[in-house]
Amino acid sequence: MHSFASPTSAPSGGSLLTEWRPDYVMIVVVAILAIAYLRTRRRAATQGIAWARHRDIVFWVGVAATVWTTNGFPQARGFQLMWVWMTQELLLLLIVPIVIMSAQPVSLVTTVHGPDNLLARALRTRTLRFLGSPLVSPVLVPVLCMLLIFGGLGSFAVSSVWAGGVVHLLLLAVGALIALPLVNTDDQRSSLAVGLSLAVGFVELILDAFPGIALRFQTHMTLVHFAVNRPAFSPVAIDDQHVAGGILWVVAEVLDLPFLILAATRWIKADARDAARVDAELDARQHWDAAGEAVADPPVDRPWWLDDPALQDRFGGHKGVAPVRPPSDQPAD
Repeated sequence: MHSFASPTSAPSGGSLLTEWRPDYVMIVVVAILAIAYLRTRRRAATQGIAWARHRDIVFWVGVAATVWTTNGFPQARGFQLMWVWMTQELLLLLIVPIVIMSAQPVSLVTTVHGPDNLLARALRTRTLRFLGSPLVSPVLVPVLCMLLIFGGLGSFAVSSVWAGGVVHLLLLAVGALIALPLVNTDDQRSSLAVGLSLAVGFVELILDAFPGIALRFQTHMTLVHFAVNRPAFSPVAIDDQHVAGGILWVVAEVLDLPFLILAATRWIKADARDAARVDAELDARQHWDAAGEAVADPPVDRPWWLDDPALQDRFGGHKGVAPVRPPSDQPAD
């Protein structure tokens, strides 16, 4: 295994597994997450709570991916080659969080510790609810990409191993916040909210291209770190930047597709859930009289959208609107 210093030879296929460089911040974070997950799983077993084994496997795959991304080849070469660094940032923002959150760790914590646990309370704070809203969370990806390249966040990230670890933690946390509503089985947002997030996702798919295009066609270096002290095997600095821009342009667009697919799937499920809820409410109203409830007017069928809370204000389905009645056999006066 190579030393923790930056390698001086050109990378090879074996470098993907043999080159390592520690990210001390992420080592601590991963250790805390792993210990917390093990303790929660042990408590779930003690309480007799059934939990799917495949979710454990997905979680540990996500942990392994986090360790490799922040301590393996991307970390060892990320301070030398801009295209490797860009790939590392995209993995932490768009791929690794999806894998970890697909294991449903939030649902596990809620099941074991109840709905008022510390994590649930944190997610209900005003700041996290705002950042996780369908209008904001998809736009965080292009915003962070712009900050990494042109806003000084990238320069800070490559200034030291510790600074890089802080940025890695930020990207992983934001990625988890974006991924949570897409893969969380306990998500109860209305179909309107999920559909809105899908629409914003399509807009974000277009916005993602601009940072990559700008980096791909820049004629000067945007991150000075990658312009000095380059190893002998590396390409010209501006060519390295152009490759990084191409990765951001193409790969970020491709990596957006799973988000759109997950959002579309979630929209279908939310719409089916809302339709089932409205049908149940209408069925209950139709059985009021049969159950012995005294009602002044017999309930009648109404369009479902008049009873949907998300659409009441728009279409007038509130207390001030007269109920829809079946047509009378008597001719109008």
